[in-house]
Amino acid sequence: MPWRQQLAYAGRKLRDTLPGGARIRSADRRLLEETVLAGYAADASLGRLLFVGCDWYTREYVELFAPRRERYCTVDIDPAKARFGAPGHVIAPMQEIDRHFAPGSIDVIVVNGVYGFGIDDRGGLGAAFAAARVVLRPGGTLVLGWNDVPALAPFDPEAVAGEAGFERAELNPLGAWRTTTDTPLRHTFDAYVCSSTSR
Repeated sequence: MPWRQQLAYAGRKLRDTLPGGARIRSADRRLLEETVLAGYAADASLGRLLFVGCDWYTREYVELFAPRRERYCTVDIDPAKARFGAPGHVIAPMQEIDRHFAPGSIDVIVVNGVYGFGIDDRGGLGAAFAAARVVLRPGGTLVLGWNDVPALAPFDPEAVAGEAGFERAELNPLGAWRTTTDTPLRHTFDAYVCSSTSR
């Protein structure tokens, strides 16, 4: 193995094992951790939050929900990412979460870095929204983090969300239904709520 690959591999391993080292400090990641997740974690009325898409930098998110860590659930399609998820982590694509969580059993779903990195077309995103709608409680919220650049997001997800029975959610920790960060990939957070008219 070339020395650069060896160094990168060693860095990944070190990052995976050091407590406190599992963080990305970009503006969008700070907004996700310090505003979105921390905001929901501080809500005493929150039942369960499902986080979709795990990696080394998400493994400490469960601690935000202490002392009631059972409120935080995770899912990822890649079995290798299970070690970065919450206890009881589910290995599945987002399009199949309704096979693993009971209808109406989730208050909030946070999906970050999945649209454009695995769910790339309207059909896949529509199926993901449809499955989310099943497991969300009435009035539940879905927060979608995505990169607003054509190479990664060939279409605006709002129309797909609407087709699946979601509408803009102004009431969320971000205080707006759409927030775009000043980052090279224009990382954006959308908040949607289950529409009362189509449930």
